[in-house]
Amino acid sequence: MRTIFIILFIITSCYAKDTKTTLPVKILMCVPNGFYPTEYFKPREYFDKQKCEVQVASKFDAPLTPDYRFIDKYPMVIPQLTMDQVDVQNYDVIVFVGGNGAWEDFFPNKDAHKIVLDTIKSKKKLALICSAAGLLAFVENLDGKGQPVAEGRQVTGYKKVAGILKIFGKVKYSSGDANKPYVVVDGNLITARDQYSAGLFAKTIMSNLKKN
Repeated sequence: MRTIFIILFIITSCYAKDTKTTLPVKILMCVPNGFYPTEYFKPREYFDKQKCEVQVASKFDAPLTPDYRFIDKYPMVIPQLTMDQVDVQNYDVIVFVGGNGAWEDFFPNKDAHKIVLDTIKSKKKLALICSAAGLLAFVENLDGKGQPVAEGRQVTGYKKVAGILKIFGKVKYSSGDANKPYVVVDGNLITARDQYSAGLFAKTIMSNLKKN
């Protein structure tokens, strides 16, 4: 009888392990109104092809419009939840999409700050592209007198947030080769320089998740 229980336990354990490895990756994409379309749609397309479960969070419960320069070329994005409703424990990776809207929807937003802090504390993957990387300078540090969340870490981001990242964020910023896509990985932190790095950004996120 004892032998039967042991065999059943082994079979159940193996089945549970196999089931766990086949569960889809859960990704939350935080998107600002006025987002840069390539930085959302290119990674999203890749994540969908990888059969990930993707949700979109925004500052307000309203459709998100692309940057005004592309408003006639790309559709609006419908969020599933607002940032104040986010529980990072429900996801494998949190992605912040860039664009001019990041300056209003992310940088002074306490809910966006909380998501970043919770993600870092829980040691889950945190990925930011282009201007969204500026969050690493401003999280609980809008006056420059706080403790930067990514101090001393390797980071890239859009050239217009490079200064605040280095001065406020106290990160080790690098821009890479301007003629090539550029992504930096430092532990659970993944940053991409610009919209031209969106494809590499998505692939790096997925390959980094598969390593763990």
